[in-house]
Amino acid sequence: MCGIAGYFSPRAPRQGAALALRMLRTLEHRGPDDQGLAFFDLEASRQLHCATPASSAAIREALPPAGAGDAFRHHLAFAHCRFSIVDLSAGGHQPMRDASGQACVSFNGEIYNYVELKRELEAAGASFRTGSDTEVLLAGYLRWGPGVFERLNGQWALSLYDARDGSLWLSRDRLGKVPLYYVVHGGCLYWASEIKALADACGPGALTVRAQAVDDFVVHGWRDRDGTFWNEVMDFPPASHARVGPDLALRTTQYWRIPGERLPAGAIGDAEAARRVSELLLEAIRIRVRADVPVAFELSGGIDSSAIVALAASGLEDRLAAYSVAFADEEANELPYARAVAERYRDRIEHRVIEPAADDFWRDADAFVRLEEEPFHAPGLHANQSLRRRIRERGTKVVLSGAAGDEVFAGYPGEYLAPFLRHLAGHMQWRRAVHELLASSERGTWKQTLGTAIDAAMPGLYDRLRLARAGETRLLASGYRPAAGIARRPPAPASLADRMIANLGPAKMNYWLRSANKANFGIPIEPRAPFLDYRLIDFAFTLPVELLIRDGWHKWILRAALGERLPPQVLWRKRKMGFPFPMSRWLAESRPQALANLADARCPFLDVGQVSTHYAAMAASAPYALWRLVSLGLWWKRVVEGRPILAQGAA
Repeated sequence: MCGIAGYFSPRAPRQGAALALRMLRTLEHRGPDDQGLAFFDLEASRQLHCATPASSAAIREALPPAGAGDAFRHHLAFAHCRFSIVDLSAGGHQPMRDASGQACVSFNGEIYNYVELKRELEAAGASFRTGSDTEVLLAGYLRWGPGVFERLNGQWALSLYDARDGSLWLSRDRLGKVPLYYVVHGGCLYWASEIKALADACGPGALTVRAQAVDDFVVHGWRDRDGTFWNEVMDFPPASHARVGPDLALRTTQYWRIPGERLPAGAIGDAEAARRVSELLLEAIRIRVRADVPVAFELSGGIDSSAIVALAASGLEDRLAAYSVAFADEEANELPYARAVAERYRDRIEHRVIEPAADDFWRDADAFVRLEEEPFHAPGLHANQSLRRRIRERGTKVVLSGAAGDEVFAGYPGEYLAPFLRHLAGHMQWRRAVHELLASSERGTWKQTLGTAIDAAMPGLYDRLRLARAGETRLLASGYRPAAGIARRPPAPASLADRMIANLGPAKMNYWLRSANKANFGIPIEPRAPFLDYRLIDFAFTLPVELLIRDGWHKWILRAALGERLPPQVLWRKRKMGFPFPMSRWLAESRPQALANLADARCPFLDVGQVSTHYAAMAASAPYALWRLVSLGLWWKRVVEGRPILAQGAA
């Protein structure tokens, strides 16, 4: 995983490396191991590859420095900072050309199945100079053209230049695990792994705030549904590749979709479904441990991370390192469950326990808000980064997690139980619907059970009643000033199958992946998520919904797939703990810093006086709504205005 940036100016050639270097410097945190630049004069069919002061010694000796040819003319530029994971030698340097010079790629990500693709290409006559997955990608493109992207299993965002026909390609992985933003400005197309590189390239005032994104975030907590917080900045679509024309139009092809049709109940047997889930998940793990650097596993004690660790411990040859966190709060401490898994595989697992450092969001707020680039859901995102930073400090560069298990196998009771009950009722399975409601393993209080029943019958009503009772709508209205002409968004899909598709895309996963990617690459450390292997998704999203929830147990088929691999107390846990963060208490304690920083932020969407007046009430009854207002103000001050956030408030 790395950082990439570039630009294409087909009608007005550029001179020198200053612009590419400026974009690169905003991304240096993503790739501390090496840097490279490539420039292309499309009229003269010339390429120039340059080193920077941060390039590895071998590259600096082999390539001219970027400043050596300040007057060189070009239409296209690639900039790359490298976080070395596969083939750590100078042979993995990027931007990378194939041996014949026909194609050049700047690639951010990992191709997990590069070993299998390499064998296939070698059988067809290809030869390789390096052990990198990047070279396999290039060779695959030269053989299959843009059809190569359908053959890749991994996470990526890339730009590729084909000198044979002068074409420029952009591409992104199926789920959008790796960010790729672009903007057209002043007759030039710019793209980058992070928005800040685009802002630096376009210059002050070029990017304007998108009011719809602000409203979606403040009112609903939504992000990344159909764009960014900037009118001009586009999010390159997942599962797509595009050829860029001289008119700067992106001619985009979507090469994959989440399956939209599930099998009817009884179309596949329980044992067969469980066997296939187990096989696919183990294969997803097997290809994701490929690396030339230390790889570790996260083991929270929840079923998802425990499933990954248990399958790896029972199905892989090498001994593995697994990290768990010991929280002081017993209500949030999952360490006993994690230890039960580690003990089950004590001969296969080196279990390491870390204690979270005292989190000081305000100490790091200035850098963290700039890193995230857009408002984010909770300050707990910084706490998560702090924990992974501890893992990175112990030498790990790649970590496998149980992320997305809930999205793939319907793990959120509050999200999926009501639409499941509607599905059963729609198929006249009234008795089972009542049974599932009463048997729900994470049912909570009778009040919550009644709320689920109401939501099943009248989608959205219970949430509206709950928000009104908490005063969230009223309090938000007092501190938030929406722009005119904001569109009201449709509610979440009513059916379970449609809601799961939405959540794996724009409704949830788009945001989770992008916010986490930026936090992780501020360290940097590379996360890998076996549950997001497209082959597993292709299978899981065709399973009958009756296999996802059964006898009150969410993710039933995943539990059935694990069988004896997990201790019963982990496999059949009744309560999901999640990552602990005391939001109400944290907000109350943070009032001086929050209000002082908001006070001098000139954000037109905030009424700071009203936020101050209602701060205590919102911290107690609507803490996440309050945080969204605070996050909006911090983003406006640090990113929009470009002024620092101070740990003790305003100077």
